Amino acid sequence: MGCLSKFDVLSLNVHGIRDPIKRRSIFSYLKDQRANICFLQETYSEQADENIWRYEWGGTLFFSHGTTYSKGVCILMNPFAQPKVDYYYANDSGRIELVTIMLNWQKLSLCNIYAPNDVTIA
Repeated sequence: MGCLSKFDVLSLNVHGIRDPIKRRSIFSYLKDQRANICFLQETYSEQADENIWRYEWGGTLFFSHGTTYSKGVCILMNPFAQPKVDYYYANDSGRIELVTIMLNWQKLSLCNIYAPNDVTIA
């Protein structure tokens, strides 16, 4: 059996980070936590945000976009991590993303899910 590395993981419902000041504050908080992997829910992101957010974060990000006022999930990798992506999936509703990566010689499958809080909405 191989040696397993320790990974610190953090998950946070951000209730929207389209506002640049709020986003920079949250990114700063996440970097201070020194987690290897961060899962964000309710990002309210769209494709046009990707390059700006990647630049501000300084590391690898994976997105499943919702709308500019609801849903959206994002996986952020520590800026010092160099993941190699084997597989990536994001659904169209901004509620699920799955990525399989190689990180520090280990294969990891990461899944970020933001489930509806109203069972009548799917």
